[in-house]
Amino acid sequence: MSKRSRIGLDFREAFRENPRGIGLYCRHLMREFGALGPDLDLILFHERELPGDMPEIPDSMRPQRLGITGGRFHLWERLALPLRLRSEGVDLYHGTYNTLPPRLPLPGQPKLVVTLHDILVTWMAEDLQDPFVRYARKVTKRVVRQADAILTVSEFSKQDILQRYPCDPAKIHVVHNGIHPLFHEDADPAQVEAMRERITGGRPYIFAVGSALDRKNSDILFPLYRRLKEEGLLGDALLVMSSLTGESLERRRHVAREMGVEQDCRLLGYQSWEDLRLLKAGALFSVYPSLAEGWGIPVVESLACGTPIATSERTAMPEAGGEYAQYFDPESLESVASACSRLLRKIETFPVDQAKAHARSFSWKTCAKKTLEIYKEVLS
Repeated sequence: MSKRSRIGLDFREAFRENPRGIGLYCRHLMREFGALGPDLDLILFHERELPGDMPEIPDSMRPQRLGITGGRFHLWERLALPLRLRSEGVDLYHGTYNTLPPRLPLPGQPKLVVTLHDILVTWMAEDLQDPFVRYARKVTKRVVRQADAILTVSEFSKQDILQRYPCDPAKIHVVHNGIHPLFHEDADPAQVEAMRERITGGRPYIFAVGSALDRKNSDILFPLYRRLKEEGLLGDALLVMSSLTGESLERRRHVAREMGVEQDCRLLGYQSWEDLRLLKAGALFSVYPSLAEGWGIPVVESLACGTPIATSERTAMPEAGGEYAQYFDPESLESVASACSRLLRKIETFPVDQAKAHARSFSWKTCAKKTLEIYKEVLS
């Protein structure tokens, strides 16, 4: 890699208050790049003011705001960014948000690297009213063609890209996401017990991360819970579901009421990382019934806490859970209930230490190192 190569990164999502998904991906990379100290000039392109919860930006990185109106026409990426990359003399640009700016028909254009976390939005009939989903459906073919290297988060996603947008397989690199650093350490048992007492009055519980997205399949958890209770498999255990707000919270309350289990459910909003770890560590087991995922961070997080999990047999979930999860057909209540029953029968012999080791092998430091290696390969 040439000395002080100039790297531009799309940091739009990291400059949001309380980011999720791609925003967290960017912030984790920022932290690990700072610790690794590569001999690079890193420019973080963004479109908002610095948010109040933004971690300290390392000295080796220079945030640069491109404020431009007309967001629904994606002028930030289509017009402002290509010109700024040229004026800044960027050698390599990393599109972290599943997209890339168009390559200008001029000399001296930067190398292009993109992270396609997954391409589910290009073929799943969901969120079609979302402007970004419509934009991604239009540009993904061009992005795959123009990218000098593509990073994706699972072998499933790599094969999905190749099937739908045929290209040279050698330019697609599987770079697994890490898990939050907190999940690399065991939670304090006293704090776990205090969380259980606060949420369920000390009663045992099964845990799930809820979502407003239909593909997360959260509604199946209520008939599942009722069935397991009726079969006498749960004793006095409750169902705890997090990450619910607004309409998604009201929808889950309605379904729980229809199933006759509302009094046995604790429906919570978004949790801090500390509280999320405590909730997962204190559960009897977790359930993650998503229909499709590019990776499976909730699966890995549960295993990192030493908590068994039952999850979907589809897309990337088996890659995330390995041999340590129980798998089911997420569209079959019979299959989901059967997997949870198997898990409960084997819960005393669950290989806690091996599951933790598997899950904790996914680190953001490793992700950052592999990403830097790909920059070097592309620039050379």
